[in-house]
Amino acid sequence: MGDDDRRGFFRGAELSRFLVLAAIMVIGWVAVWQYVQARPQADEPTPRAGGRPEPVVADRAPEFETVSDRTPLGFRDNAAYSYLLEKARDVSAADLAGRARRDILLTHLWERPELYRGVPIHILGTARRTLRYESKLSRTGWLYETWIVTPDERKVPYCCVSEEVPDRFPLGANVAETVVFNGYFLKIMKYEAADTARGSPLLVGKVGWEAPPGAAGGEPVAPPVPGGSMSPRIFWSLVVLGVIFLLSFSRWISQIRALLGSSRPSSTPAPRPTEEIHPADLASWVDDQARAEVERRGDDPD
Repeated sequence: MGDDDRRGFFRGAELSRFLVLAAIMVIGWVAVWQYVQARPQADEPTPRAGGRPEPVVADRAPEFETVSDRTPLGFRDNAAYSYLLEKARDVSAADLAGRARRDILLTHLWERPELYRGVPIHILGTARRTLRYESKLSRTGWLYETWIVTPDERKVPYCCVSEEVPDRFPLGANVAETVVFNGYFLKIMKYEAADTARGSPLLVGKVGWEAPPGAAGGEPVAPPVPGGSMSPRIFWSLVVLGVIFLLSFSRWISQIRALLGSSRPSSTPAPRPTEEIHPADLASWVDDQARAEVERRGDDPD
């Protein structure tokens, strides 16, 4: 076997290249799987500028006088908190959605929260966590706290409180559901995150969610493919990666086959030894022994 055969299945940087391509392929298909598993995001009409915009009027109810921003939800906020729960309870979901402002973003609430106190706001985003806890302020005895991230700022979630949620609405600390929330803004609430203290807009209102088609009795179903198709850029990128991976894999297989083929013996095997001696070989050997004996005696002086 030659030096090239003793190097193994890969030559030079073949092994590292193969591992890199395999890792890219695995990561690519994992990304595709996550993309397919994601719930579709409903189309949200973009607000358009036109004419004189309707002014934003904050609620001047006395319950808001003790509310302070960038502080935890506490006793001084209970009056305004209860006031907004009653206000959201007395209006239907359709009416609240019709009143909610769609031109107020997180930036507005974060920079000047006092200007939007009690203003109904429309939110479309992804629910990441939904908690349920008992509360005497609720008519049902329960409050639902849904943390929603929106496309404009995914690092700062909205904390949305409601007395009721749709049937079969998922609860837990790790959910991923497209939801709509229409609610009244209360304050920028301070809360303790895993790494540090953070702030979140706190709203009180109603949450909307559509169960996946075919779901019954709370049983999970496979989520639909977003948009019904994949992005052409993602598709062709995966095709190119797949072709490169297959070419590298086929080259590796051909090297293995060549290595296994070269390891077979190519020379004619030597004859097996036997106990039989050819007469001519025997006679030659006897003559050699006699000649050696004569020469030995001739050299001996005795």
